Amino acid sequence: MKARGLRQFAAFAAIGVVNTAVYYVVYASLNIWLPYLVAHGVGWAVSIVGSFLLNSYVTLRTKPTWRAFVRYPLSAVANVVGSGILLYVAVSRLGMPENISALAAGVLVTPLSFLLARWAITSGAAATRASGTQAPAQPRPQGPEQQVTEADSSK
Repeated sequence: MKARGLRQFAAFAAIGVVNTAVYYVVYASLNIWLPYLVAHGVGWAVSIVGSFLLNSYVTLRTKPTWRAFVRYPLSAVANVVGSGILLYVAVSRLGMPENISALAAGVLVTPLSFLLARWAITSGAAATRASGTQAPAQPRPQGPEQQVTEADSSK
């Protein structure tokens, strides 16, 4: 992996630690007044938004876009599914202790989560730039000799 990729991965991992702490603080605070699954959902949502913004600005040094924001939760879903599969295999098939298996599964799935998060943020930003960088429309001439515009010619 190149130096830039290693820096990005290290930033992603550090943000993951911060993200976990944010989730837990929100969850524990809300769990006092709300059912635990509601507190979990709100904590997860808050941590995803924070993670997206931090990874956009800090890890990938790009401006967040709505397209990227919509794609970003895919990395979290991949993390949950991938670590769940690894956890299941480690505990039920390999006989490893549950707590160690959970940590190992989380560590092992992090590179996939990083790649998906990077894809979501950078492809979302690239698509937004591409759609926003079209040349401005030429002013239409006045009078009967109006030229055919791109929009007219594509009909």
